[in-house]
Amino acid sequence: MKFLIADDHPIILVALTEMLATAFPDRISRIDTVSDGLGLLRRVNDTHYDYDYLTLDMEMPERPRGISLLEAVRTARPSLKIIVYTGHVSPCLALTAIDLGAVAYVSKGSGPQLAIDAIRAVLDGHTFIDPSIDLDAARNHPWNHLTASEREVLLALGRGENMQALAIDSERSYKTVTTHKYNALRKLGLRSKAEIGVFLSRHGLDYLLD
Repeated sequence: MKFLIADDHPIILVALTEMLATAFPDRISRIDTVSDGLGLLRRVNDTHYDYDYLTLDMEMPERPRGISLLEAVRTARPSLKIIVYTGHVSPCLALTAIDLGAVAYVSKGSGPQLAIDAIRAVLDGHTFIDPSIDLDAARNHPWNHLTASEREVLLALGRGENMQALAIDSERSYKTVTTHKYNALRKLGLRSKAEIGVFLSRHGLDYLLD
C-alpha cells in the first residue's frame, strides 16, 4: 500500500515516515510527503501517484486548508482513506471531518504513537477517533440548535455583510433578519456581532465563513 503524509512541520514528516516504516514494514510499500495544500492537491490529482492512505494536517499554511482542503482531496480522490492528524482539537471540526469522509481523527497533542494506533486501526478496516475528542459534545453543540435562518444570518454577519443588504438579498424584512440575529446571539451566549468570528474560530467552525 502507498502512503502520503501532508504536514508543514519537517520533524513530523520525518518522525511519521520512520514510525510508519517501522510499524508496517510488510504492509506499506511507499511513503511520500508534501508540506502544503497546493502540493498535496497536485499529488492527488496526478495519475502517476496512486496513494491508498493519506495522513493530513488540515492546518498547513496557505490555502486551501482546513475543511476546504479535505473536501478538495475527497473530490479529487474519493477512494483515498484520510487520517486527520492535526493540532486542532475542536470536537465540531472533528465531527465535520468524519462526516466528510475522514476515517480517523487524531490530535497532535496526543502524540505520534496514537497516530500510529489510528493508522493501524484504519489499515484493519476500522475508523478511529482520538479518545480526547468528544464527538457527542459536537453533536449537542449550541450551534446545532440554531435554525437554518439563524445560522445564515450569523455567518453573513461574520463575513462582514450588511444587515439591510442581507434582508434584500434573502427577500426577507429587515425586522425578520434582525430577529434571527438576536435569537442566534442569545442561544450562543454572545453579546454582539463582534464576538461571532471569535466564537466560530474557538469552536472550529470558522471554516463556515469560507
